[in-house]
Amino acid sequence: MRKILFGGTGNFFFTKIINAFKYFLTRKNKLLKLKYLPLSMDIEPTTGCNFRCTMCQVSSPDFEARNMDLKTFKTVIDQNKQLIKIKLQGMGEPFVNKHLFKMIKYANSNGISVEFVTNGGLLNDENINKILKSEISRITISIDGATKSTFENIRIKSNFEQVILNAKKLSKAIKENKYKTDFEAICLVQKNNFDEIEKISDLCNQIGFHTLHFQVQLTGWGKEDWEQVNYKKDINYSDLGIQDRFKKLKTEKSNSNFKIIVLEENLLNFSKQCSYPFENPYLSATGKIIPCCMIADENVINFGSIKEENFLSIWNSEKYQSFRKDIINNSLENYCKNCYEEFRTKS
Repeated sequence: MRKILFGGTGNFFFTKIINAFKYFLTRKNKLLKLKYLPLSMDIEPTTGCNFRCTMCQVSSPDFEARNMDLKTFKTVIDQNKQLIKIKLQGMGEPFVNKHLFKMIKYANSNGISVEFVTNGGLLNDENINKILKSEISRITISIDGATKSTFENIRIKSNFEQVILNAKKLSKAIKENKYKTDFEAICLVQKNNFDEIEKISDLCNQIGFHTLHFQVQLTGWGKEDWEQVNYKKDINYSDLGIQDRFKKLKTEKSNSNFKIIVLEENLLNFSKQCSYPFENPYLSATGKIIPCCMIADENVINFGSIKEENFLSIWNSEKYQSFRKDIINNSLENYCKNCYEEFRTKS
């Protein structure tokens, strides 16, 4: 965050600096009514997806695909000139939304750094060319297996060879065009691919990713049925033997050009509390403000719609403040408990 902030934020520089100053000055005070607006935000371009991954609620038969319209996107940007960066991610695949590159351009014109997460299935030559003509600070591709059977059994309707080919094409284009972006991979570790984590590391290094992130805990999106489904898929990261395996992996597979990171930010407890409601809201494709990407479903909880209210009024609404109070007091609703070790046990 500091690198982005002091590396130059383009337009609305002073708006961003003043807000960031308020953030760094007051964040540790754990206020309910915040004196600053968020520095970063997750924005969901779409809930539509070309895959049906086994751990994702998009695979539910009744899940509805919706695209964010450009007006909604511009509204949240116009009301948040203080933003340093946004991440275009959510339940869907960003390339499904035809306005994706217009969104990126509009955010950039407001001095906002943009990153996005893709499943790689739609990274065709046309989209790669559009990427090279855009300003994107980070591109992340999901790589959940090192073999066709593992990958495609997790990411239903995917084509392993095509995703890997697309990733290699983008990697080559980035290098040949000296395109300045962080090119990263993410692996959602689960029982079905845990035995391949070393091979996944080798594959991602071979493709040319700069970084590989291992996410070691699945979310249930705040829904009891999905909590049960993904609980059965979860590895027991609290097991010291599993942690040692990741430590060894990082030591043996990382190098000066390729870094392996185990994501532990969302492994929370009463002493290490959730920061999302104080820092990083999530905007759904329909314009609803949701606490975080670990829930990512407006039907579980939302604080209001930017189509009906100004973002500032939502950000410091009584409902949002009450949610922050619950986090501070460790008085968690069921939809938050999956992230806390006090409520998670492994068989």
